[in-house]
Amino acid sequence: MCVKYIPVIKLLVGRELTLRYKRSVIGVGWTLLNPMLTSFVLWIVFSYIFGSKLPGNQQYAPYLFAGILLNNFFSQGLLASAESIASNGAIFTKIYIPPQVFAISSALASFVNFLIGLIPLTIVVYISGTNLSWTFPLTIFIAFLMILLVSGLGFILSIAFIRFDDTRNVVNVSLLMLLYLTPVFYPLSALSPRLQQIIGLNPMTSFLDCFRWAFSTNEVASWGDWVYISSVSFMVFYLGVYVFKKYWARTVTML
Repeated sequence: MCVKYIPVIKLLVGRELTLRYKRSVIGVGWTLLNPMLTSFVLWIVFSYIFGSKLPGNQQYAPYLFAGILLNNFFSQGLLASAESIASNGAIFTKIYIPPQVFAISSALASFVNFLIGLIPLTIVVYISGTNLSWTFPLTIFIAFLMILLVSGLGFILSIAFIRFDDTRNVVNVSLLMLLYLTPVFYPLSALSPRLQQIIGLNPMTSFLDCFRWAFSTNEVASWGDWVYISSVSFMVFYLGVYVFKKYWARTVTML
């Protein structure tokens, strides 16, 4: 993406955040409350079931909160990125802006929400009796990879959203299924070896392992996890760029 569009991206990120909380009394506070309330409910329901099954000295509260926070980053960012181009279709008739800018801006807006969400996660980590890891700056690298993944999928889905109305319903159902196929609120150790292998193929599993380890050493992440999330993120991003360029000329007329 050309450097000259960076100011436009900054403007769009600000607009995305402003519009998201425009008529909200609490405003950006929902970025804090949403994962906190969700985590609290799930903690009450599952802490006694899965808390004791976490290996070593892992604490369930930060384990759960980290899972919800990163999953929200992915799911909310993906939906916003996929919808961004169709919802801004009128702009393309007035001024030239690469449509990919809108998808990237939506992913970056979700990144800002993710950063804000790290504040309550930090509080939960300390309340649980653990500390932030000295590796926590790696969280920014993980978020960067997530932006690439969300943007790449957003490029592909933005084409599908414009061409096929059913895509939105399919994506919503798929994200719900993905939530249960990702160790957000349960540990892999609670599953059978066969299921562990299947869940391990999900890139979000490795994303969560790396995030939990980097932020508060509340998980174990291997070099394979780091290589996997890096490879998947870059491949999906470039695949998204390729697909978007190939089909955009035939899709823009449908806006």
